[in-house]
Amino acid sequence: MGDSVFSQLMNLIRLMVLDGRCPWSREQSLLSMIEHILQECQEFSDAVSGGKATQEIGSEAGDILTLTLILCFLLEREGLTTTENIADQAIAKLRRRAPYLFRDCHKPITLEEADHLWELAKLREEKLQE
Repeated sequence: MGDSVFSQLMNLIRLMVLDGRCPWSREQSLLSMIEHILQECQEFSDAVSGGKATQEIGSEAGDILTLTLILCFLLEREGLTTTENIADQAIAKLRRRAPYLFRDCHKPITLEEADHLWELAKLREEKLQE
């Protein structure tokens, strides 16, 4: 069956950034990536608010995904963290803030309940950082 499309994308971006196969990505910094991501977010917003075709909206979302993954691998290239650690942190945050996603319970919760759990977890995290 082969790698998933997401795995293929991750591997391509790993080659671009960590293996230095892409001259454009070799020249990027964390700050330059912020600018690129903001620009693509604006293009995505324009496509959605402008009622563009689904394919164009998906393409813009793909650009944001690609640039975000490049940013993650740049963090790894700079020795600041690893993409694995970033994914672990994202999952850990979801476990804290949306624990209902990890329970073997099929009873849906309301938006208000989800928001309440999210805010409570954020408050706990802020208190721990003090």
